[in-house]
Amino acid sequence: MDSELAYSRPQKTAAQLGGLAEDRHRFLHKRILLTGESGLLAVPNGRECFLDSLRLAVRICPNVAVHVSDENDDLRVEAQDLADRIAFGKKLEFLQASLNFDQFDSILSIGAKAHPELPWTTINSNGFVARVTSGTAGISDECDVFNPIGALAAACLGVGEVFKRLIRLKGERGEMLNGFSFSLRTYTKGTADCGPAIPETLPHDLLVVGAGAIGNGIVHLISRLPFTGAITIVDREEYGPENLGTCILITPEDLNKPKAAFLASILHKYGIRADGFIGPFERYASALRQFPKIVLNGLDNIDVRHEVQRALWPDIILDGAIGDFMCQISRHPWPDDIACLICLFQKPAGRPAEEIQSEAAGLSKDRLQEPDSLVTEADVEAAPQEKRDALRSSIGHPICSVVQQAVAQQISLVRQEQGFEPSVPFVACFSGCMVMTEALAYLCGWDTKLEPRFQFDFLTGPSYGQYLPQARRTDCVCTRRRNIDKVRALHISCGARTPYY
Repeated sequence: MDSELAYSRPQKTAAQLGGLAEDRHRFLHKRILLTGESGLLAVPNGRECFLDSLRLAVRICPNVAVHVSDENDDLRVEAQDLADRIAFGKKLEFLQASLNFDQFDSILSIGAKAHPELPWTTINSNGFVARVTSGTAGISDECDVFNPIGALAAACLGVGEVFKRLIRLKGERGEMLNGFSFSLRTYTKGTADCGPAIPETLPHDLLVVGAGAIGNGIVHLISRLPFTGAITIVDREEYGPENLGTCILITPEDLNKPKAAFLASILHKYGIRADGFIGPFERYASALRQFPKIVLNGLDNIDVRHEVQRALWPDIILDGAIGDFMCQISRHPWPDDIACLICLFQKPAGRPAEEIQSEAAGLSKDRLQEPDSLVTEADVEAAPQEKRDALRSSIGHPICSVVQQAVAQQISLVRQEQGFEPSVPFVACFSGCMVMTEALAYLCGWDTKLEPRFQFDFLTGPSYGQYLPQARRTDCVCTRRRNIDKVRALHISCGARTPYY
């Protein structure tokens, strides 16, 4: 196992902070302790917070120790089994003797008490409310309303605090959170209202597009919720070592597995009907006969977001997005005057697509206008010298497929040269929590404030988040409502295949 590659994304995320994170180059050598108060670890929310914290902590630092008291022996056994499967930097240490807290650089506890004399963070949750404190103030110990979304959100906030300590983040970039609580339902701090109860059953079909870090968080939550409908997951890639540092569900045994199929297999273990489509979204959409009404995105690509919108025009798309520490949810319901994905995610001006395609494949721009035509020997002779061998092996193949493969290979090479995008698992999973909260709101008919998005910087915290309303752009295709309604009607009435609009 290449540990350097596995932790490459969290390392790059820390490195981007420069002098604002004094130990950005040393945090992987530090030690984390995960523990908890026995009373709260005995309730479902506490157990969920603990296991999710374990899943996240090992992805930001290999040196994680765990202490669970004898009163929570069942949880300790479960945590040991989980740790044995997910650890990839080194084997986790389970402590049973009395603890010397001074040997740890950061301590994360599931509980209610604060310990300001130590590098200590305490978390818990109740319903849709996530709580965290790293200072002098304790937090409420009321945790009786079970909700896996709130539990994962609390774990994200807690591991985010641990990360701040490990890298020694300067206060000017982000303060530690003290006696903080946040509602995923209302996007407000300090509330005691834990939100509505989750229904006993959720008989709804979902389409999940993207099986990376955000997609892992979404699927993890689907597995913990009472969904009885069919779940479809679409992704073209396989997991690599670099995904271990960001994807909450994968283990070293899952490397080189197709992402979509793997996440579907996770849902199968919980008795949920699921199917993984391995391939580009465009190919998935072209074969559709039954169109999804509810789409959950976990993407890092503007083009695919646009494809999802143009191909489906579903009742609603909920889109999770992240940067290095930026965390976002956006909501795109069709009936309302709210920006669609094409409105919201605008590509910066760049080279024309046909120029990039011609350069990647070695075909002339004129030939690109004949996508169903087959590559010929004449195409090979007309191509630049460095493209001829690759093009010769594609003689007889449709131009559209040859171009698609060439562009994908060029993008892959650029990514290898540039390195992987910086990201950390707690930001991605919190975005997934917001996506699933809005999904439940839509399915259950609860109100929402999003028109269309909420965004915050994880280092400063969600209390500094912003609502960013945006109506449809007048120059966007989504303003052609009458024509899109006709396309949607065809989807509903007969499942007929329609062109992108």
